[in-house]
Amino acid sequence: MDRFLKFLLGTFCALAVSFVCGCVLFYLFTKMNPLDGGLIFKMTDVSTKAFSLGSIPNIGLFYLFLNRENYFSARGVIFSFILIAFYIIFS
Repeated sequence: MDRFLKFLLGTFCALAVSFVCGCVLFYLFTKMNPLDGGLIFKMTDVSTKAFSLGSIPNIGLFYLFLNRENYFSARGVIFSFILIAFYIIFS
């Protein structure tokens, strides 16, 4: 597989894991469905907390890619941390 495709694979996998874990945490914090009308993006005070906590499982994904010697996907996971940080800072 091409290096760039591996990088994108790591980025999108990490963003998907963060989004799913963030939605679960959003539901646990507020007891509201986060996918109704994009509610998770409208309540920024809770969504930034949920996404920052939701990015913690990305550490496991990072080590999974490292153990499989898929270094470009591991770089994609690090890049997704940067994207999530920009979302948290600027929202």
